[in-house]
Amino acid sequence: MHAEQQELSRSLQEKFSLVLPEGLSEEELLLMLEQRISSLIERNAEEFFQLMYRIDIPEKQLHEVLGKPDALQVLAKLIFDRQLDKARSRLKYKSYFENNNTDDELKW
Repeated sequence: MHAEQQELSRSLQEKFSLVLPEGLSEEELLLMLEQRISSLIERNAEEFFQLMYRIDIPEKQLHEVLGKPDALQVLAKLIFDRQLDKARSRLKYKSYFENNNTDDELKW
């Protein structure tokens, strides 16, 4: 789980230009993410939508969420969950290639 948290933190720091202290709880991380999302939407909505596209948040789902009173909380959780899924996937396949003697040609 620790490797997942590190990968998730790295990803969120990179995508959202966040500085995340070590030992941050999920709730604290979600709150920081909410604040950053709010800032992005207010500053440059187009940049926000481009970022959501790159993170792979479906546009339909995004528009449904934006109409809700708790939109920032829901968006933060969607982003958190999506980035966590990606972190798990990266670690899974990284581990697979490290543990299997595959041809160097197959390694990316």
